[in-house]
Amino acid sequence: MSRKELVIPRQVVASLRFPSISLADGSPAGPLAVRPWRASLFRRSRRVTLPFDPRSAERMRRALTVQRLETLLLGPARLVVVVIGAAALLRAWLDLAFSYLPYVFVSAALALQGVSSYLGARVIPPQYPRERKGGALSIRDVPEGVADQWIAMNPEVRSGTPRD
Repeated sequence: MSRKELVIPRQVVASLRFPSISLADGSPAGPLAVRPWRASLFRRSRRVTLPFDPRSAERMRRALTVQRLETLLLGPARLVVVVIGAAALLRAWLDLAFSYLPYVFVSAALALQGVSSYLGARVIPPQYPRERKGGALSIRDVPEGVADQWIAMNPEVRSGTPRD
């Protein structure tokens, strides 16, 4: 079965109508409020209600937990580690002395990035909505029949590609 990407313009999100079939596999589904994966670290995403079957809804809830972990812990920790590592590196350069400390911080930053990437690849389902620049929502890997129903119910919603 072929898959499509749905692109929902920002102004349509509030008045969105959707069929009661899951975005993941086309089975019967109920509404679930999710926060889109945001394009900005500093701007909070608005909640969006989308239909998911019970199994997919559980995966979406796990993805929400990962998003909170990324936002509240991993992102700030990476930033702090990089800033402290840069300060340690600058101090080592100014003192013209060798220090293992910058290498420790670089390794810690890489480890945090690795954890973040692993969680993003393993826990976040492809149908998890992502916020694009400009506020449009992108939902990837939607079954073709489901995408066609969405487009029929919402003429502003379009089928797109990641580069649109």
